[in-house]
Amino acid sequence: MRIIKQLRKEAGMKQSELAKILNVGQSTVSGWENGTFEPDRKTLRKIANLFNVSTDYLIGNTNIKNPLTSEDISGLTEKQIKILEMMDNLPEQDQDDLIQQAEYRIWLKQQKESGQ
Repeated sequence: MRIIKQLRKEAGMKQSELAKILNVGQSTVSGWENGTFEPDRKTLRKIANLFNVSTDYLIGNTNIKNPLTSEDISGLTEKQIKILEMMDNLPEQDQDDLIQQAEYRIWLKQQKESGQ
């Protein structure tokens, strides 16, 4: 589960620090990170909570770190939710391009509304 290594490094954490938090040995964390073995379900949940990601993300079932909850989307329309879901399936550069296009369209709309 190389994703654990990535998340640990993003958090600026050493293997020994993660091991202490999870009450396991450093060799256990090393084994997870190099794919020798995997954490049990209880430990997966602890790791997910620690790094604020879903267990599905940890085990590779999704590339969405933390899916939207009903609280997160309560004020969004179906179209807005669909856009968010589709964006997450695009490479980062394509996401950036779409954001830039949307910003440009918003700017154009504002220019028309202000009479310029």
